[in-house]
Amino acid sequence: MLIKYYLNNFFMKKSVSTSVIIFALFMVVILTLQKKAPELVIGMAVLSTFLFLFSMIVRNSISFKPYFTSRYNVLTSKVRHQVEYDLPKDILFEKMKEVLTEAGFKVRHADKDAGILVATSAISLYSWGENIYVDITESSGKTKVDFCSACFFGIVSWGRNEKNYERMMETFENSLII
Repeated sequence: MLIKYYLNNFFMKKSVSTSVIIFALFMVVILTLQKKAPELVIGMAVLSTFLFLFSMIVRNSISFKPYFTSRYNVLTSKVRHQVEYDLPKDILFEKMKEVLTEAGFKVRHADKDAGILVATSAISLYSWGENIYVDITESSGKTKVDFCSACFFGIVSWGRNEKNYERMMETFENSLII
């Protein structure tokens, strides 16, 4: 029933991500092979456990940002947003760093020269936590903020990635009110 719902949404609204379809196919393969090839199912379980532990260990490292944000990584659900501001990069960097902390995220990496912020959200009932990547670049008088929230291990975010963006932007806008 759940697979039918997702497939209907995919074909009608194009709103279901590719990773949900891959997960559904993965589950069909596991259920089909469970009795015919139990060693293959055990191998898939071991591989999934390894990938989970690997993601948990490297989640705070800036070096693995390409792994978590890659569109080819179907094991992580992601949301991306881009906003332009008229503020200088230095001021916006400090403000975004402050906003991430006020919004309840833990800042793990901050490189002012490169304009890179990496933060994490806490584990919740719906998620193992998300990595938040904020890249700030300046060109032609405008400062661009690229936001990416990625589940560190989860093909469905249950709306957590979008809520992270909304929480950050709400905190940012409230901090500008005098």
